[in-house]
Formats: sequence, structure tokens, C-alpha cells
Amino acid sequence: MSWAFARPFLKNQPSTPQHAPRLRELFWFNLPLTMGGYFLSLSTVLLAGIMARAPEPERMIPVYYLSLGLASPVAFAASRMQTIVLAFPPADQHRRQTLRFAAAAGFVLGLLPLVFILPGPAEFYYVRLQNLNPGDLDWVRQTAAGLALLPLAVALRAQSEGLAAWLKKPLIVLCGHAVFLLTASAAGILALSAGMPGCLIGAASLPLGSLASSATMRLALKRHRA
Repeated sequence: MSWAFARPFLKNQPSTPQHAPRLRELFWFNLPLTMGGYFLSLSTVLLAGIMARAPEPERMIPVYYLSLGLASPVAFAASRMQTIVLAFPPADQHRRQTLRFAAAAGFVLGLLPLVFILPGPAEFYYVRLQNLNPGDLDWVRQTAAGLALLPLAVALRAQSEGLAAWLKKPLIVLCGHAVFLLTASAAGILALSAGMPGCLIGAASLPLGSLASSATMRLALKRHRA
């Protein structure tokens, strides 16, 4: 569908004197991004294994994934910040409109799933629709509150990814995603050692991973521009 709608615009694209990228260039640009995406996916698998070792996994894991089921769509929406940065690249390194927009958009998106932890919507969605034990609603509310930071953290990470892609520095993105994997896993292990409930382990580890990833990429970009 995207290809069909984009065709008229692609036909009207003016020709540029720059040489067209070769398949080899496209491959080596894409490879680090693909590996980075694998790191992001692997982190969810590792966190699931960590949460399964926390007390009462048969209760805590469903609570976590039910809460994540509402946080994930808005977090995915926040990841579109990468496209926004590529569409509106900064004119110079001192202009941070997309960074401010990412922070504002991530904050607002994080508030949306919290509607479902209010009395009434919580009972309807989690208990009646998702068949959650009513006794676990307090855990859902705590988990959802922690995951409210996830869209903000993802938006900031995606904004950094967009800047790195704009500068054609895919290795910086790969490095950021590797830090995401290490940070989320380390946070999960530390939380498990501290006796944190499994649902809160995931709720805390994912935002921390994204924030660490964003900080790493921004630091690398700052050194690149220096």
C-alpha cells in the first residue's frame, strides 16, 4: 500500500547529480541496523527468562504482558520519531526541535494507556475482556505506571537513531542497540537479585534500556561532530 501511494511522488522526484547508491552500499548500511533490531528482539527474550525466575511467575508474567499489550502500540508510535527526523533534519547541531517534539510526544503517548488503570476501564478491559484475576489489578496498575515511561524512552531513542541514520552512521545505531540489550539485561538481573516482582522487572528494565541506548548514541554523535 505504501508503494502504491508513493508512486506518483516518486515519479515527480527531481534528478540529482549525486550517484545512485549501489546495492553493496545499501547492504552495508542496512546490516548494522538489522543486527541492532535483533538485539532489541533478543532483549525481550532475556527479560522473559529473568521474570520467569522471579516469585510467582504464573501471576506476574501475565500481568506484565497484559500491561505491555497496551504500552507496546504507543511505544511503536513513538518509534516513528526516526522517520520524523529524516523528514525534518536539523539545519545545524544547535537546533533541537525534533528532540523537544520527541520528549513531548513520548510523554503524551505514555499517558494514554493509563486510562485503562482507572476504576471502571480497568475492570472492563483487564478483568472482563482479558480474564485477569481481579486480585491482580493492583499489580497491573503498578506495572502500567512503570511502563508509562516506555513511550518517552522509545521516542528519545528513535530520535537519536534518526540522527545517526541521517548522518549515515549505522554503526552508532548498532552500538546503541547493543547498549540497550546490555542495560535491560543487567537491570533485570539486578532487580531479580533485589527481589523485585517479575512484572515490575520488565516495566523498569525496558525504559532504562532505551534511555541508555539514546544516551550512548547521542554521545557518539557528539564526538562525531566534534
